[in-house]
Amino acid sequence: MNTTKLSVQSTDPRFNPRKGVAGAFVFILSETMFFLGLFFMWNFYAVVQGAWPPLSIARPSPILPIINSGVMVVSVIAIAVSSRAIAHDNRRVFVPALAVACMLGLLFAAIQIVEFSRLSFGPGSNNFGSAFFFLLFFHVARVLAGVIFMMIVLVRALIGQFSSQHRAAVTACAMYWYFIAGVWYIVFYTLYLAWPTR
Repeated sequence: MNTTKLSVQSTDPRFNPRKGVAGAFVFILSETMFFLGLFFMWNFYAVVQGAWPPLSIARPSPILPIINSGVMVVSVIAIAVSSRAIAHDNRRVFVPALAVACMLGLLFAAIQIVEFSRLSFGPGSNNFGSAFFFLLFFHVARVLAGVIFMMIVLVRALIGQFSSQHRAAVTACAMYWYFIAGVWYIVFYTLYLAWPTR
């Protein structure tokens, strides 16, 4: 490895890695508020609609979401391994693990697009369809944003811009991916498992 390559962060004396991570934390808090609003919408409709989901809506198969849950677990493990590796200056593990996490994020999004196409209802069907698609769409949009974030970090990793002392972007990326994973499991439970017995 070329030890003369330094992080862009390290060349700027004004850069404070703690501020970078704190900024990511504040952003995640704002995203949390956004999804809380979506879940509030879902539960509000569930109260005022009476029959929720409507009797005309068939329960969607959980097969693809279960597969996606497995994909998300492995991607979280991969990015955690990557983050831990750079903390110990282990680039041989850091870069491949980050690449795996990135590819799994793309796979998750692809499976989710297939899931959209196979549902028997759409966002224009009724309030349930709108709320269902809103939750799924905005989550997969965040997944794609997380993948783009990982791609940027991966490119920077390939040119040697990270080390154990300069890894704020890696930490922020991992934090955001953990958040996306956590939201997915709530979405998965809400949309696919928490259906009333009829």
